[in-house]
Amino acid sequence: MTSDSELAQKALKEDRAAFNELVLRHRKHIYETAYHMVRNHETAEEIAQETFLRAFRSLHTFRGKASFSTWLYRITMNLCINELNRTRMLTTSNILETVEEFISPAQNMVDRERQHWLEQEIQALPPTQKSVLVLRIYQEMPFKEIARILQCTTNAAKVNYQHALLKLKDRVSKLTEDL
Repeated sequence: MTSDSELAQKALKEDRAAFNELVLRHRKHIYETAYHMVRNHETAEEIAQETFLRAFRSLHTFRGKASFSTWLYRITMNLCINELNRTRMLTTSNILETVEEFISPAQNMVDRERQHWLEQEIQALPPTQKSVLVLRIYQEMPFKEIARILQCTTNAAKVNYQHALLKLKDRVSKLTEDL
């Protein structure tokens, strides 16, 4: 199997089949990441398409210092953050999953309300903290990879992740105190 770096080199030499292979390999994860960030299928699809368009146009700038997928995720995250800043809508996907057929209607309603509340709290996180949270939880990326994508240190990625979790924990504590 040809590596991503080899395919990128071939694509630089105008081998469209090589670039198509890169798209096929990465489109699902790029779309999922975008969706977890913007929480809108159409916008996520547009971001994924724009990611590959920009990657194709900027392929000559890929130096191979990081993996090709890291480079793609960096493009994706930048586009997502730009979109979120533009719309001022910070959203995320469902963190609490329910299995409706095993839960009573009343419990299901409570769970949906809790899920909606948590999504609103995650929306309020700063973009960097939200980015780290999404990449860590949904893409199961190590902090080193997240740091490359967000162009920060590994420690900064860990700190942003911890801050995001602490903010969410604090908001949960305040909610339970109010009840």
